[in-house]
Amino acid sequence: MRRFLPKSRMAIFTLILLVLWVLKSTLLTPRIRLTYPFLGFIFDLLGLLLAVSVIYYSWKLFKYLRFRTLWKIRRRLIVANIFIGAIPFLVLIVIFYVSALLFYYQLSYFLISRQIGFHTSQIHAFNLSLRYSLQQMMTGASRPTTAALKAELDADAKYLLAAYPSASIILRFPDAEGNRVLTYANQDKVRYTGRQVPEWVGDREFSNLIVEDSPGEASPTRLFLRSYVYSDFLPDLPFNVEVSVPFDRYLLGRLRAALGQDMLLARHSGEAGLQWYPNRDIFRENILESTFESERTQTPTSLVWPMFLFPVSWSTGTETSSNDFDVLMVEVSFTNLMQNLFHSESVVGERIYFVLKLIVAIFLLVEIASIVIGITLTKSITNAVHNLDRGTEFVKRGDFSQRIVVRSDDQLGALAASFNQMTEFVQHLVKERVQKERLERELEIAKEVQERLFPNHAPQMGHLDVTGVCLPARTVSGDYYDFLLLGTEELGLAVGDICGKGISAALLMASLQATLRSNVMNLWTNNGRNGHKAVAEVVERLNTQIYAYTAANKFATFFYALYDDAQQTLTYCNAGHNPPLYLSGDEVVRLSAGGTVVGVFADSRYEQETIQLHSDDLMVAYTDGIVECVNEYGEEFGEHRLIQAIQENRNLPAARIKELVVEKVLSWTFAEEREDDMTLIVARIRKSARLAAR
Repeated sequence: MRRFLPKSRMAIFTLILLVLWVLKSTLLTPRIRLTYPFLGFIFDLLGLLLAVSVIYYSWKLFKYLRFRTLWKIRRRLIVANIFIGAIPFLVLIVIFYVSALLFYYQLSYFLISRQIGFHTSQIHAFNLSLRYSLQQMMTGASRPTTAALKAELDADAKYLLAAYPSASIILRFPDAEGNRVLTYANQDKVRYTGRQVPEWVGDREFSNLIVEDSPGEASPTRLFLRSYVYSDFLPDLPFNVEVSVPFDRYLLGRLRAALGQDMLLARHSGEAGLQWYPNRDIFRENILESTFESERTQTPTSLVWPMFLFPVSWSTGTETSSNDFDVLMVEVSFTNLMQNLFHSESVVGERIYFVLKLIVAIFLLVEIASIVIGITLTKSITNAVHNLDRGTEFVKRGDFSQRIVVRSDDQLGALAASFNQMTEFVQHLVKERVQKERLERELEIAKEVQERLFPNHAPQMGHLDVTGVCLPARTVSGDYYDFLLLGTEELGLAVGDICGKGISAALLMASLQATLRSNVMNLWTNNGRNGHKAVAEVVERLNTQIYAYTAANKFATFFYALYDDAQQTLTYCNAGHNPPLYLSGDEVVRLSAGGTVVGVFADSRYEQETIQLHSDDLMVAYTDGIVECVNEYGEEFGEHRLIQAIQENRNLPAARIKELVVEKVLSWTFAEEREDDMTLIVARIRKSARLAAR
């Protein structure tokens, strides 16, 4: 059961909400809701809480789909290409298309207004001509009769009806019986019912698009092109002429012929609008006149936009708003736009249209080629990334033998080749690391062996307090120091610095120690108490043997001294080593007697020197790693700082002096890894008072 139960708190919360929702659907009847209103409120609250869960899991689903979609580089590049290339292109096309239609709509509105103004001007010009003819008749010798006026009206109306068959003419003039009205009208289109001239017109001229809303009009919301003129040329015989042309199929056809667009006239309701989409039945009921073909009149398939013409109300004389009058609707389409723009009697328009179609075709071909090239490049990129990903999986598992097939001579191919080279290098590095670890283990063993070659502890002498230390620069050291206890009153002190570092120097150091101890023991055994006279001979023998059994470029600086505790003397020989410092009182003496380094010349000769030691005298032997260590500015520690450190602490025991000197030298050193081994021997003669105490 635990396996199928939800793990997260949100899942448990959603599951509880779903259970409660099911209970609500099954148990919460209207009767229970009326009996327990609070239950209805609680269950209604469940809907809001469930909406929170829906939003949460919708967000989780979106993140999951985004991860699954964008995790692979190929999908990410495809999405990026869609947002970078396709979507802006589509938006640009939509903007261009909508802008073209809006421009076409505005241009159509302008041209329709111009055409309506042109027809209105023609109608008004006819009306002015008719007024002039009537004035000529009325200025005759006798007043014209009604029959004569009727005949003149009928004769002139033929010219108007030739252009506008549905036009109507109304002549109003006074006679002996009162105002008289003569009409010439197409009774199928306009029905005159004794309409009077509005007061706002008065005795002025008027021509415009009007909406007929006079009382008693059979079609109170019809649009007309109307011209009205008044004449008081004869004060006793004033008259006015009203010419009206309705907005019918014929006039719409004239506009269509001039503009090349289908049009229709529909009834507009200010409260509900045209209501033609999506309820096409209401749309069909609202159509008044149309230039559409019969099969399209009821349901136009193209985009039909309304054009509000804002006519003048005939009853009030004010311009109407876009509500409560017939509205002109124009079919606006991109096809009509192209046909109207490039429709020409000559071949120029056709050629331009052909060039545009050719440009569009080339553009589409370029776009298709771009898509194909983009997909190909994306595939090449993603294949390279996929191969690299597979290669890294092998590397993660520790298989460095995997190689990627290089399929292209480009940056991705170079990247694959670099990956192959990297895995090859890593494979070599792993092998080298194994060898290095084995060598490090061997060096650790060599270090342990070498540490056993150094003295474990300083020997105890009656008058001499001695100690020593060696700090290797690497795992093993090329420096050497040793204490050789000869009997109870003699002690050999040795310090050496082998040329080089590392294993070779350590091996030579071990050979040097074995040779030294062998020679010292042989000479001491043969000479006994006169062994101090053989210090130079020990060095000479050591030089001969080192020269014979080592390479020509291998040598060592060496200092050997024999201390006689009974006589308190020190006999030494310095073979090219840094002169040890002998401090007696305020005097500092450098022990430099001896000869050249050992191992260079087979016949080298060495001298020895014996000095008498006194109470509280101090001797310090060291290697060049002590005085040649440098700080961050490249300045060496130097012999003078070593002497200063010794003099500041010369009254302390030898072990303490050694610790302080080493501490000061290490604090001076800047580099984390020392450049040379450091070896130090400190020996001092105890004070006489201490001897007496013993």
